[in-house]
Amino acid sequence: MKACISKAVNFFLTEATTLTLLHAIETSAQAKLERLVRVAAEHTYVKSKSKCLPNTRDNTQRSILNLLKEAKSRFVWLRGSPGTGKTAISMSIASALEEEGTLAASFFWDKNQKGTGLDSLERFPSTLARQLALFDEDFKVLLIKCLTKPDSELVLSLDPKTQMKTLVLEPMNGLEGILSGSNKRVSIILDGLDECGDPEALESLMELVLLLHELPSAFAVLVSCRPEPTVLSAWNRARGQGLVIPCEDMDRIEWGDNFHTIRRMVEEELRDCITGSPWKPSDEDLDVFVGGCRGLPIMASIRIRDVCVQTRRGSSLQLEFEYFRSLREVPTDLNWEYLRIMRRAYLSDSSRIRPHVAKNYREIITMIITAEWKDLGTDDISHLLGITEHEVRTTLTPISSIVDLPESNEQTVKFYHATVKEFIMGVPIGEEQDKKLILIHINDQWPIGNSCITLWLVSIRPA
Repeated sequence: MKACISKAVNFFLTEATTLTLLHAIETSAQAKLERLVRVAAEHTYVKSKSKCLPNTRDNTQRSILNLLKEAKSRFVWLRGSPGTGKTAISMSIASALEEEGTLAASFFWDKNQKGTGLDSLERFPSTLARQLALFDEDFKVLLIKCLTKPDSELVLSLDPKTQMKTLVLEPMNGLEGILSGSNKRVSIILDGLDECGDPEALESLMELVLLLHELPSAFAVLVSCRPEPTVLSAWNRARGQGLVIPCEDMDRIEWGDNFHTIRRMVEEELRDCITGSPWKPSDEDLDVFVGGCRGLPIMASIRIRDVCVQTRRGSSLQLEFEYFRSLREVPTDLNWEYLRIMRRAYLSDSSRIRPHVAKNYREIITMIITAEWKDLGTDDISHLLGITEHEVRTTLTPISSIVDLPESNEQTVKFYHATVKEFIMGVPIGEEQDKKLILIHINDQWPIGNSCITLWLVSIRPA
């Protein structure tokens, strides 16, 4: 009996030692993975935009999914002008693939989130490697093996191109035999490449993206971005080397498809306003409202928010529909829609904007643009500019359809879309009074100086 007890005790001790060793190995492996910087770039973290509503963009989504599942090409390009709904489709595609278990990774750039890694390319390779390690256990083992090499610490300080080759391509190519035996294709979704920085950064990012051609044949990559010259040039060079890159162009979507999508958006997102209003828009009222959005989902979102803002400020749903129906100058594109919002906010009562309103507007907007690398709430802005928090809110509320103005003073004030900043800092349009209001020259108009901002932020907000 003593011998049996002793044998049992030794057995359990051996098991315990083995489990402890396995736990130590797993902990060590996880610690090595934690060394790779990972940003919240997956489609599930995108909050400023949403995926397609049910029964909208079905043909485009179906076409892209079919292209990704075919073995004819590595890349699929979803292109289109700003505001045409590329991100919504990318999010819907990512969700569909995730449900199938074939979404290997996703990265959604957003230049409205300065300093998070979503506005640059530096953290793209390490984030992609971490996501692939979560998706495939065999890749994880090879990645950890790579990170155990004596010089692995140096890799993390090298340029993104070297990181991509070392952290993604080399471990993944070790799985070529395993992955080639499966008929199932897996996908990587990359959205908003044009939001990674300046043209030079975009050129470098396209080099990283084209490196993904070296992945095993089971991989497909959806690239969603504007047709910037840098992107067009990169694709042309790739096609010249024999790559087949099919394209879905949002600027060529049929008018009826765009109309149906925006009609669904209006009905869904104005439902509460319509329910609470004694006046109900007719089908013809809704069609006129939808038609004024020029086939741009981003314009529809802006106008929907505009209606909600105005009805909360004392207007009625009927007056808002009549306002959009009777516009004298109907906006023809997104920039003219931004100009409409500015005019309605600050020039509606007279032909001239009041001096103190113009001053507050210019200083606050300049603050948001220049200090967007640091989270600033309305209270922060009021301290920096020496005005009350109430004045900050009073100035921004009329344009809160394009400026995200949180209820809490501590939450960040920012633009809903990067296109707003591009408009404000771009080539001025409209009449002379519009140009004086809208155009912001950072170097000439900054009210208190960047050095003052930096000192103030450091003094009250530790990094």
